[in-house]
Amino acid sequence: MIQIHYPNYMDSLNHRVRQNTFLLAITIAIFSLTTLNTMAGGWVDDAVDGKTVIHISVQRIPNPNGADANSRARYANYLAFIRDFPELFAHKYRDRYKAAPEKYGRHNWDNVEVQVHPYTGITLDGVESDLLGIAGGMAPDVLYINFRKSDNYIMNNFLYPLDKPEDGYLSAMTKEETDFRIYPKLWPVMKRTGPDGKTHVWTMPTGGVVGKVLLFRKSLFDEKCIPYPNDKWTWDDMYEAAKKLTEPSKGVYGINFLSGKHESWNWCTYLWSADGEVMEKNSQTGKWTCLYDSMAGAEALNFYLRLIAEKWVDSSELVRYGYASKATEGNYGVKWDRGEIGMMISYIDEKVFSTINPDLVGMAPLPLGPTGIRGGEFNSGMWGLFSEIKDPVVRDAAWEYMIFSDSKEAQARYTKVMVEGGLGPFINPKYLRMFGYPEIERLCPKGWSKCFETAIESGRPEPYGPNSNFAYDMMTEPIQEAEQMALRGELPEGRNERLAVLQGLLKKSCARANEIMLGEITSPEKTKRRIVAGIVLAAIVLAFALIFRRIFKIFTPEHAVGKGWGFIRYSWAYLLLIPAVITILTWQYLPLARGSLMAFLDYKLIGSSTFVGLDNFGNLIFDSFWWTSVWNSFRYSFLVIVLTFIPPILLAILLQEVPKGSVFFRIIYYLPAVNTGIVTLLLWKQFYEPSEKGMLNSLLMQVPAVVFLCAGIALLFFCLLFTRRLLLNEMRFGALGFAFAGLLLLSACVGLAMPILWQTGETWLLALQHFPARLFQNMPEPQRWLGDPKTALVSCILPMLWAGVGPGCLIYLAALKGIPEDYYEAAEIDGASEIDKILFIVFPMLRPLIVINFVGVFIGSWYSSADTVLALTGGGAGTEVAGLHIWYKAFTYLNFGSATAAAWMLGFMLIGFTVYQLQMLSKLEFKAATAAK
Repeated sequence: MIQIHYPNYMDSLNHRVRQNTFLLAITIAIFSLTTLNTMAGGWVDDAVDGKTVIHISVQRIPNPNGADANSRARYANYLAFIRDFPELFAHKYRDRYKAAPEKYGRHNWDNVEVQVHPYTGITLDGVESDLLGIAGGMAPDVLYINFRKSDNYIMNNFLYPLDKPEDGYLSAMTKEETDFRIYPKLWPVMKRTGPDGKTHVWTMPTGGVVGKVLLFRKSLFDEKCIPYPNDKWTWDDMYEAAKKLTEPSKGVYGINFLSGKHESWNWCTYLWSADGEVMEKNSQTGKWTCLYDSMAGAEALNFYLRLIAEKWVDSSELVRYGYASKATEGNYGVKWDRGEIGMMISYIDEKVFSTINPDLVGMAPLPLGPTGIRGGEFNSGMWGLFSEIKDPVVRDAAWEYMIFSDSKEAQARYTKVMVEGGLGPFINPKYLRMFGYPEIERLCPKGWSKCFETAIESGRPEPYGPNSNFAYDMMTEPIQEAEQMALRGELPEGRNERLAVLQGLLKKSCARANEIMLGEITSPEKTKRRIVAGIVLAAIVLAFALIFRRIFKIFTPEHAVGKGWGFIRYSWAYLLLIPAVITILTWQYLPLARGSLMAFLDYKLIGSSTFVGLDNFGNLIFDSFWWTSVWNSFRYSFLVIVLTFIPPILLAILLQEVPKGSVFFRIIYYLPAVNTGIVTLLLWKQFYEPSEKGMLNSLLMQVPAVVFLCAGIALLFFCLLFTRRLLLNEMRFGALGFAFAGLLLLSACVGLAMPILWQTGETWLLALQHFPARLFQNMPEPQRWLGDPKTALVSCILPMLWAGVGPGCLIYLAALKGIPEDYYEAAEIDGASEIDKILFIVFPMLRPLIVINFVGVFIGSWYSSADTVLALTGGGAGTEVAGLHIWYKAFTYLNFGSATAAAWMLGFMLIGFTVYQLQMLSKLEFKAATAAK
């Protein structure tokens, strides 16, 4: 028997096996770092020349390398603040600081300057970068906050109140300064009740207010002879224009929408225009309630479905669905920039309307809803001071930066630079008049100023209630469910019946949103959850103890049983192990133990945490979203094993037998691995474009149904050949596995052929009548790879297969070289077929390597799932895996206690497989390989 040793690979494997005991509980270790004292980024130091330098850290400072007028204008204000700060400081702070050196420090306050540092924390998609800085104790002094995350930041003690009398920040502002900077609609968002029950002003607006408008591509409207949108436009006008503009064969769509977990961002516009609301605060009780499940919500959802999922047939007799292109956040504007989108809902800024070319793009107010109401989003960027700024000097300087950057003086300078840069026509006319450029106003695109005023007047604030970071996720679930029902033809045709079904989906989601976002759980329900959580945890602890006992037994040599630890005999060995043990305990198990306490707390990064007992586990056990994500993780892992573990073995066998060009083929298969992971994912994202212009669709739409069926039958036949040989040798388990794999492959091929052979709404009898003719027809419509729950998860794995099959097969190819040729010759003499050689020579010889790689692939499938899914779908279309669910809970919704409980639960569920892995590895023996001559 050939025995193989791969030392580097085994080191990596051992590391992975140790980690797999608590898969994804590494998150807890990250969390535990937050138990250290947090500190902000700013500081004060004394320069060599006697100057006192105040350093502050700020999110989103202007780009000094920007060549456009907008960037240069913002950077000019940044430089002006640094230049003017010494004079400002001398006027407002110098005497106060000198009079209280015990509070402000003994520095040279007569010679002061400020330095502003850009916040350079870790940046990850779907995660607030400043939140990672707060968790790591490296938060910026000035935080950027939007409406929907403002309540979370206030209630988690991240923000410093701006209206404290001892600071005098707000009281020093004149009425003119306040009126210039703060739009009246902003006060309810800025002034809120904090965690101490007191009302404070927590934020200040930056960059002005924004509303939503409708942008349209003039060339596409002119080509179809469609009148440009105006302030009289209705939903019906938008719908008709989208129908006329859409030409999927050319990659052109009527309107552009966002996909993924925040898809409801699009739908909110129609909800508000139907006179609905996302969430609302009772003025008497102060209690918030989600209420997007109204009939207005159903009306909005019905119209939205017409735009994204209405079935129609184009001039080429291809079946299409909807008139919208849907893209993830990172690719949202790509098709618009290419001129392939007719309309797009976009923000309009108070200060600078846009830098788009008005000759190419027009702007109009949002269309009127069915009740004649126009409802868009009202929003604004906001700045807040980080609550853990210890030095009042740094806090004062950070406040002055916030105020200076959006002052009247700064806006005047900004307007001047924009006008000198040729972009004066894009400035809000009120600022052109205010700062002495009335002659520029006549050059402004006609109607844009009126569009802005209409957008702000009709706009409703983005959700800003408790846990409103959840709002878009909660609302997206019923939207995507309704979309799939529409695509499957399951929604009623009658208007009233259809609205009733849609409202039912919204009601179910709204009830869940009130529970998760607002904590509306009855006392009996809480008691029930705690009891169940207690029983489950007790069972888990017992199982955990038995499993670890089993682990120790597996790795304790038989001759060492009952002989103790042997400290004296093996003293040098123990002494050498001490550094490694201390390192592992310090950086792995100690943080894990400290972080585990978070599972029993309503954990706060800043301030005191509240002990909640078993509530986090109880809520998790009864959380259907959590169990769905766990199921998705198991699906993902199974597909990874099937699609990426077996193919490298088969490819290695084929490359071993290729008569010529083996080096060429190996290079071809290895080349995809040269690309980085993110490049591979973005490349495949383009392949998955849901029109016939996408590479996969363009290929598959040329293939008739009969080819898919024949391919499936051939794959099934190939697997059955292995099944037959295994059954003859009474290897029933292996035979069952090959038979099952064959059926899966056949099912996948039949699934590709089914849209051709059977059309939605058609009876089986009618489909059978057309069956012979349809065998030679092609797919009637492009596949929505990343948008269809049936294909989205597989689509996330195919890039891994494409990039990983080459490097994977090289390992097996090297091992195949070590199998003596005598084995093959002896098998041929005995009359063995090629299949027999694979089954009874190759597989047994490669068994140690296959076992090791199987363990590695299984573990890797759990570690890689979250980032892969995040990059391709963002968790939409039924692809949110457990790791991504935990990530969102922690770093988007700030539910650290719940996320920790979820990480532990996931680790407990996988501990059984870990023991099985360890048991397999304990039986393997690795020695140096002897290559065949």
